[in-house]
Amino acid sequence: MSKKPMPPKKDSVKIVFRILRMLFSFYPVLLPITIVCILLSAVTAAIPALFMQKVLAVIEASLLNGTSWEAASKEILPLVITLAALYVLSMIAITLYTQMMAYITQGFLSRVRGKMFSGMQNLPIKYFDTHKHGDIMSHYTNDIDAIRELVSQAMPSMINSLVIVLSVLGIMLWFSVWMTLVLLVGVIIMVLVSGKIAGGSAKFFIRQQKSIGRTEGFAQEMMNGQKVIKVFNHEKECMADFDRINEALYEDSYRAHSYANILGPIIQNIGNVLYVIVAVVGALLIISGAPSLSLSGVAFGVSVLVPFLNMTKQFTGNVNQLSQQINSIVMAMAGADRVFKLMDQQ
Repeated sequence: MSKKPMPPKKDSVKIVFRILRMLFSFYPVLLPITIVCILLSAVTAAIPALFMQKVLAVIEASLLNGTSWEAASKEILPLVITLAALYVLSMIAITLYTQMMAYITQGFLSRVRGKMFSGMQNLPIKYFDTHKHGDIMSHYTNDIDAIRELVSQAMPSMINSLVIVLSVLGIMLWFSVWMTLVLLVGVIIMVLVSGKIAGGSAKFFIRQQKSIGRTEGFAQEMMNGQKVIKVFNHEKECMADFDRINEALYEDSYRAHSYANILGPIIQNIGNVLYVIVAVVGALLIISGAPSLSLSGVAFGVSVLVPFLNMTKQFTGNVNQLSQQINSIVMAMAGADRVFKLMDQQ
């Protein structure tokens, strides 16, 4: 199997910016509204830890001071009502942006297909003689589908996860700098591991897109030329050629998805280990009475440790979500590169 080089990083950046420019040019008003809804839902998903800390602090103070539950509930009830209102607002934002993204995605793909088709009408006959028809059609099917995954799933998910990660990181620093540093050490390990594995799968996802085009092109050419193949008794040679191309597609797909399928479980288990480490370190800090270091000045205790552990799971889960989107982005870059090359043909 021949090894094909991966496109330069600067080309990938250009492809991403080209997709974004096209999206904003097609939907200059609707797309910003969608992004605002995504940001709103992400921020809302990150702030429950603040309310949990306040509720636990009220309960802890009530137990220590011996006050009644009725007195504590008067402080807790407004927090619960505010949090419920924020959740309702988040549900509305999620509903809006998912519906708008469905409309934007299909409209975007329709216009891209239209641009490709219009451009093909002006291509010289030489282009169609030197490119297999199945390979050309794969631009409208597999490559466009890869872009669809990027626009409809990967981009919104990455924006959502990134905002949650940054918001949760800020809240963690607000509660405890020491605990945040412990978490960041584990996250650095997660990033290094995901970068190593994703780098291995990226080149095979790019090869897979090209292999799919070759396979479809070969199959269509052979189906259209069945009479010629039979006249010259070329059946065995065609089967051998198909087996070779099909084996290359299998190898590329197998290697691409083998890397991709192990990435999630590895990152998830690193997150589980990190959760345990953070819990142990937090318990030791409480038992030892170590001085607290935080942006808020709040003393480190059970009321901080419990929401911090929940934020640890949320933080590592969204880091895992970000790493999972790498494969969709790589596939979309390979598909978009082929689509834009066809659109730029003279």
